[in-house]
Amino acid sequence: MVQKFIDIFKGLQRAHGCTYVEKKNIDGTKIKGQSFVKRDPVIEILWQNHLKGIEPSLGIIPINENNKCKWGCIDVDSYAGFDHKKLLKQIKNLNLPLITFRSKSGGAHIFLFTTAPVDAALIRKRLISIGSILGFGSSEVFPKQIELKSKDDTGNFLNLPYFNSDKTTRYAFDSEGNAIKLDAFFELYERHKLTPEQLENLKIKRPQSELADGPPCMETLAAEKIPEGKRDNALFHYVVYAKKKWSQNWGSKVILFNQSYMVPPLEDAAVERIKLQHEKKEWGYKCKDEPMCSYCDKDLCRKRKYGIGGDALFPVLSDLQKIELDEPYYYVNVDGQRVKLENVETLLEQRLFQRAVAKQINKRPPRVSPKEFGIYIDVLLAGLEPVPAPEGSSKINQLKEHLEEFCTDRTGMGATKEDMERGNVWNHEGKHHFIFREFYNKFLLRRKWKEPYDITMQLLVDKCKCKIKRETIGKKRPNIMVSEEFEKQEDTYKKKQFKPKDPF
Repeated sequence: MVQKFIDIFKGLQRAHGCTYVEKKNIDGTKIKGQSFVKRDPVIEILWQNHLKGIEPSLGIIPINENNKCKWGCIDVDSYAGFDHKKLLKQIKNLNLPLITFRSKSGGAHIFLFTTAPVDAALIRKRLISIGSILGFGSSEVFPKQIELKSKDDTGNFLNLPYFNSDKTTRYAFDSEGNAIKLDAFFELYERHKLTPEQLENLKIKRPQSELADGPPCMETLAAEKIPEGKRDNALFHYVVYAKKKWSQNWGSKVILFNQSYMVPPLEDAAVERIKLQHEKKEWGYKCKDEPMCSYCDKDLCRKRKYGIGGDALFPVLSDLQKIELDEPYYYVNVDGQRVKLENVETLLEQRLFQRAVAKQINKRPPRVSPKEFGIYIDVLLAGLEPVPAPEGSSKINQLKEHLEEFCTDRTGMGATKEDMERGNVWNHEGKHHFIFREFYNKFLLRRKWKEPYDITMQLLVDKCKCKIKRETIGKKRPNIMVSEEFEKQEDTYKKKQFKPKDPF
């Protein structure tokens, strides 16, 4: 059973997610917890513990080392009262090969599975189209990126279903909306998994409509009818389309749209107010606003005659990660493409941000007002995910390694206090003694150490447990650094044995 679960949900092997639940609510409301990425291999015991309910629960990064995936997911982050049966009915009507799970928060995880790894870009593209037709166009899609930038990039993880599988709240639903056990999910998986060819050829059935040459969001909204609370924005959005298509008589088309697709129709005064706004000024589509963003399929919209076309839209920014080095760098997803930001200035300054995006993914985000850009960045920072730096990459770790190397390599048999002036290490009473300036100038600087003299001295005291004292050597009293003695590594070099030469 465990191996089958591994085969289905396998992803990146060099890192994984961990989640500790702090509070469990029985009413389906959001569960608060602590989540983080761990740079350790995904070994079998982690899968076993997850299914047994032993924390932390396991999160898997779907995109693997080759930028391929065997599964993807739409994460509908809803709270209490989410109607899973309504969602299942939608999926059934559209004949989509999806499996729906109850998520940890009480929302839904909508999975698509393949029999073999496929390009992350393909599975992400299909799920974005599916999300838009289901009304979850603004929900997160996993994989969140189409490629990882380097071996240090960990991507983003999704918490797996069936934590504590015998008594889980993260279960799959059958077609009738009933919770099913793990073995029943395996049977459901076998019926729904797609070959790479089937995924490539998967068609998303869209409603037949006179709006098929315009934004897909309008097409879907019109098919479902537009209720109160969404009508003003939707009609404003429609007017942009109408003016593109019927430049002379767009006003009459707006009145007809209101009567045909609004439930109930807006009052005449509200329609006239919106028309007047468009008579005074040329507006663009309201793609970022509800209800349009929940039904947005940007790629399809660009292909349509009266869609967004070449309009410069600010990209969707998501999933900011901070790599916790002494001077941190960042990763951010820009319309699903991974961008590395070298420092905090590149994150906060719009001009530098534009350069980084253009350089790495050949797109230039349009310039927005400083206030609007600040809002985008504030949203990213609010959801920032810290990622530990690779082992040994921090400044402190490097200094510790340099200190150990210096103390073990410069220690000679019978070295005396006076030998410290020649750059050697004097071992005395179980401790290493050396002159700091010799260590800094003749050892660290030759290894391209960048920290200043005084800061390095303080780091040795604060982080490496060294002590400073004065020691008389002849007529001088230099600063002596004292460190706990390191265990000298055994020399594993084996001297080669040569065959004796034949003199004849």
